[in-house]
Amino acid sequence: MSKTTLAWLAIVLTTMFWATSLIFAKIVFDEVTPIIFVALRYTLACPFLIVFMALLRNRERQSVSIRAHWRVILATGLTGPFLNQILQYIGLDLTTAGDAILLLNLSPVFAVILAAPILDEAITTEKVSGLILATLGATLIVMNTTPDDPSFTPLRLLGNAVVIVSTFFFALNGIIGKIGVGSIDSLSFTFYSTLSAVPFLWITAAILEDVTVLLHMSLIAWLLILWVGVVNTAIGFALYYESLNHIEASKVQIALNLIAVWGVMMSVFVLGESATLLQLLGGALTVVGVVLAQRVREESKKAVVTHSTDSTEAP
Repeated sequence: MSKTTLAWLAIVLTTMFWATSLIFAKIVFDEVTPIIFVALRYTLACPFLIVFMALLRNRERQSVSIRAHWRVILATGLTGPFLNQILQYIGLDLTTAGDAILLLNLSPVFAVILAAPILDEAITTEKVSGLILATLGATLIVMNTTPDDPSFTPLRLLGNAVVIVSTFFFALNGIIGKIGVGSIDSLSFTFYSTLSAVPFLWITAAILEDVTVLLHMSLIAWLLILWVGVVNTAIGFALYYESLNHIEASKVQIALNLIAVWGVMMSVFVLGESATLLQLLGGALTVVGVVLAQRVREESKKAVVTHSTDSTEAP
């Protein structure tokens, strides 16, 4: 099995992990406020990442000095765990859930646009087609999971703008992450970028929320957040950044639309919610779009190899 295939399996598994975050958040938000939830998940991820690094040290390639790449690590921590998550929840508080979930689908669009000049990733017709299909599919899914609120206020407009900015930062996080894992092994990169965001998360939580809720959390809430911290954050982000070693950043972002597919499936089996025909259609379109992006990657690779061979044999 090729490294590219393994990378795609890793990113699909990551989308499944991250989809459970949405399900568990619905359960624990009765006890924990959003920013504290985010701060806890990234804080709990750090010690487990240290353990993973110790266990897999002999298998990982030697990383270069962390100090030499502290700017990339800090930028990754600030754009992903901190700015993306904080702005997303602030925007959600100002707008409707339906608007926020729909606008989150803009992240792959930003990724395709940013990856072209920064990473020199081509904007091909096939990639755009896959992006459109995957985004349309995810949109059909979430349009049926949130009630339509016809009211419109300046605060809702501001909230929508904040959510859009948060999706931009997540797309930027993927671009910077692609650069980072080119020099640092994925586990080390995940740990240090996560660690760099933790102080900013707790400072924000202390300013905007009541941290005393930590004293009243139930055992179930702690266990669910522990799962999110270890599996969804430590393992999920390590797989995410490792996949960037073998897949274009823009295509990884397109694949993240699968989160909506898994989210609907899990809501049916875990929360007892029902799925509509339109949601099933949206799920099918999302999968087709992601598969299209994967097929383009393989075809492009073959084309490059053929071109290189022809050039070598030419007189």
